[in-house]
Formats: sequence, structure tokens, C-alpha cells
Amino acid sequence: MKAVEMLIYSPEREPFWRFPMWLVEEIRGEFPSLRVTVNYGDRPLSELIPPVEILVSGRLSPEAFTRARRLRWVHSPYVGVGNMLFPAMVASSVIITNSRGVNAEAVATHAVALALALIRGLPWAFEKKRRRTYDHGFFTRNFVPREPGELVAGVFGYGEIGRRVAAKLSSLGFKVLCLNSSGRDGCLPFPRMEEFLRQVDLVVASVPRTPLTEGSLDYPRMGLLGGFLVNVGRGKVVVEEDLIRALSDGTLQGAALDVFEREPLPEDSPLWGIPNLIITPHIAGTSPLFWKREGELLKENLRRFLEGRPLLNVVDKSRGY
Repeated sequence: MKAVEMLIYSPEREPFWRFPMWLVEEIRGEFPSLRVTVNYGDRPLSELIPPVEILVSGRLSPEAFTRARRLRWVHSPYVGVGNMLFPAMVASSVIITNSRGVNAEAVATHAVALALALIRGLPWAFEKKRRRTYDHGFFTRNFVPREPGELVAGVFGYGEIGRRVAAKLSSLGFKVLCLNSSGRDGCLPFPRMEEFLRQVDLVVASVPRTPLTEGSLDYPRMGLLGGFLVNVGRGKVVVEEDLIRALSDGTLQGAALDVFEREPLPEDSPLWGIPNLIITPHIAGTSPLFWKREGELLKENLRRFLEGRPLLNVVDKSRGY
């Protein structure tokens, strides 16, 4: 029987995010019917893709796709697949799967850490430390640290990450509300976002970027919130120009971003200079367990693919997630 051609294309600059060779060897050992090729970016994907049936990569351009004569399935080691959803791909029969859930625990933990840092005033403490200023009075006059039990947290996006965020916040004493596209799972639906924001003191955004969510957290809605904002979803969900204004004029008390409209965040971005904003460089999903969990998901899907069974984490290409 002819081998199935599989390409792992992993041109990531950071070594942590490159598909590890130990996992490649595990796949080769467990799936002898696959011919597995690995490339770390020294050749263009468009040159390698013509014979490929299974592509494992976090990126695929329209140009490369036009040369994919035999492609049947693309698996992304990450959650976001927006760069692949160009018209030709959406209209095709090629299946896309993502790694939803693989880093959910890490992202949820990071989101809760940022939320606690905000309500306890740690951005100001970090700034005082930088200035070598022991300013106890600031935290009794200007910003009195808050307790979870007095606050309502809103989780915007109620997938794998959002549900974990909600559970963790609830266990700490927050009252938790949620907002999603459908209104299922006890959440308010997206058209009731203004109502949702009026009821909460803190929002954790963990939504994908879609036409519905892009730019949805703008200045008027930040004014309805009036408290704290954490974004661990997609950068373009938050209008950064509006966030700068809201943090500067007191509309918001504090915010934390792990994702940005442009990444890497430019050195000249005004976000760097805002004292009541925590910035982390898109590391919420980082964990020593990432590739172990990713390997388990990918190998299960390879079994299913080769046996003709439905795959896990299939992306609805029309919805974007």
C-alpha cells in the first residue's frame, strides 16, 4: 500500500514552538503507513506541498494552497487558524483541525493570575518598585486593593479556556457571568453584550477573532465595564487606541494584555508607557506540558484519519473556529 505523505512544516523562530523531533520520531514509530517529512523553514512551503496529503503547520498561504494537489487535511498545532481561512480554502473540501484545549489550562491559569494582579494593584506596585518608592499611602488613598468576593467577573467566550477561567474565578470567590455567541451554557448571547458589561467589574476575554468579535471591546463598551479588562484571546478583539484612552482618563481602572493588534508589540507603542496596564508577550499558552498534550491529540487524529473516522477539533471554516 502506498504511504500517505505527511509534512510537518514548523518555521517558528522560537525553539520552544518548533515541532519537536522526539514527537516526529514517535509518530514515525507508531504510524508506519505515513511518510513523514519535517521542515523548519529552510525551504518555502509552496515547494514542499504538492505531494502532501496531511499538513501539520500553523500557517498556510493562498499561494502555497494553489500548489497543494493532494491535500486532504491540515492540522494546526495552535488554536487560531485565521491565516488559513482565505476563500479558496473555505470553499474546498480540505479539513482543518486545530489544537483547541491543548493549552487551555495554561491560558486559564495565566488569565486568572492577571486578573488577581489587577484587583490587588500589582501594576502600581511594580511601578513603585521600579522607582524605589515605598508608598503605602497610595494603596489606602488612590487604589484600595479589592477582594474577589466583592466583585463580579465576566468571561467573554465560553469555550475550553473560558470554562476553565470561570471555574477558577468562582473557586476564588468571584461571582461569574459569561457571554458567548449563542447564549448556551447559561451565558448571555453576544447581542446582549452591553447588558453583560453593566453587570461585571472585570472581564476576561478568551474569544477567537471573528467578524462578530473583532473590535467588539471599544471605548463605549469599556465605559460600561468601568473596571478591569484582561485579554488572553485575540489581539484585535480589543481596540487598542480606545484602551489607551480608557486607561488614561480613568474609564478603566486597569487592564492586562497577552495578545495585541500587532505582534510583536512595536517598541514605540504607547501601550508600554501606561502604568495601569500589564503586558505579557503572548505567553499565556506556554507550558512544559504543551507538546505532550499536542502529541496526544495529533496521534489520536492520525489514527482516526487513517481509519476513516471523524476527526477531533474540526474547524468550522465558515465561522472561523
